[in-house]
Amino acid sequence: MTDSLERMVGDWPVEAAEAARLTAERYGPPDETMPSRLVWNHALPWKRVVVNRDASEHRFPMPHVDRMENWIDLEVPRESAADLAAFNGSIRVERTRGEMAVTCDVEAINFLAVNLAHDLVKGRINVDEARREYTEMAAGHLMGRPQPYTSGLAFAPVDAGAGTADEDEPVAPHHVPTVDTRRMGRRK
Repeated sequence: MTDSLERMVGDWPVEAAEAARLTAERYGPPDETMPSRLVWNHALPWKRVVVNRDASEHRFPMPHVDRMENWIDLEVPRESAADLAAFNGSIRVERTRGEMAVTCDVEAINFLAVNLAHDLVKGRINVDEARREYTEMAAGHLMGRPQPYTSGLAFAPVDAGAGTADEDEPVAPHHVPTVDTRRMGRRK
């Protein structure tokens, strides 16, 4: 680990510092640094990679912690967002931005999650099939058996700005009066 990266993560938990080191070995120095996270932008094939100091407990498919976020541009239709949430709670969809993140403790398992999420969005599998395949392939990967969905993206990623954003539809009148927030909370 470089001295500057070591200084950035010096007070991080051992597992978090190791995740940062491995990510820096693969993608180079981070583009953004904060006390609680490091960010690599355009770390192909990902749009963004984030390593968080603090982990979230996750119990699917077995107890582990989620620490590494891998982001891609992906158009997720409104009707697919609930299916993705039902498949894996560590998937976040930002429909307005046209982005999706998968979070785990191992990048290979994030490849698995994003590949199955893509299959789910495209209608190739359903939620139950995605959960079953995720469980089987994650176990195979952890036992050292090669799994095609853990080694990279199984589909061509969308180019940034390729129209994955969903601006949604307005339901309010075209002209909504603005509120002067400078006056809010003041007594007369």
